[in-house]
Amino acid sequence: MALSRKPVRLTFLGGGHIGQALLSAILPSVSQKGSPISGITVAFGSEESKARLQKQFHGTPHPVRFVSNQNPQAVNSSEAILLAFPPDQIQTVLRDAAMQNALKGKTIISILARTPRTTLRDLLGETISEETPIIRAMPTIGTEIHESATLIGPPTSSAEEEALLLATWIFSQAGRVFHVTDDYFDTATGLSAFSNALTTVATQILAHTALEEGIPAEDAVAIAAQCIRGTASIMLAGKSPGDLGASLSAPGSITGQAIENLRSSGLQRILEDTLAEAIARAKNY
Repeated sequence: MALSRKPVRLTFLGGGHIGQALLSAILPSVSQKGSPISGITVAFGSEESKARLQKQFHGTPHPVRFVSNQNPQAVNSSEAILLAFPPDQIQTVLRDAAMQNALKGKTIISILARTPRTTLRDLLGETISEETPIIRAMPTIGTEIHESATLIGPPTSSAEEEALLLATWIFSQAGRVFHVTDDYFDTATGLSAFSNALTTVATQILAHTALEEGIPAEDAVAIAAQCIRGTASIMLAGKSPGDLGASLSAPGSITGQAIENLRSSGLQRILEDTLAEAIARAKNY
């Protein structure tokens, strides 16, 4: 199903780390033929934040403008709104009467952590109709190198089906999109967060141990990270972790011995418990 409506103007409300990375990812495609976005406005709550990002994107030929302390005006000037501010600011940003009025008739895409669509609808109340499309998405840190594993919730109306296509296009510029149901959106969010944490900590430990064995720190990190990337790419290509482990476990192999040591070390229980905590955190509204 292709996007049928004419290109829309998109406003970012906020621009934190992930928001900035997403902006960098989509800007090159905005000016290309067939883009569903005609231009972008990024609205900040402070002049300092605006100046910092304006400096970062100085000289860009792409259609983007930065404003501060003009949230309602920025929303009024666009058809689609991306909620990208810290979730603890949700009351401050969305309870404003002028903002709620400006959001009428807009397509809303939210990347607010631990904020389901029901929370947004309850907060906005009668300001928006039941037909107002709200798409929930959760990009990951890989956005900054166009390797995000973005989760996108399902549409609940025909209006949201069109909005879903727009959201899918936006986040596809920053990596891979996974369409998940509301039933396991938060669980998948916890899995994503835990996977990033596991990779980071494991690589740090590997590099530290390798350094003690004489490998320069920079080489140790690069070698470990590249090996993780390689095995992950094989699984992304369709090979299951079980099959990959079996193929790596030839008799007497270094990898096979390492796999056996990991399995007998109690690591499974540690990973299960820590993942459960991450999922619980993702569900904690």
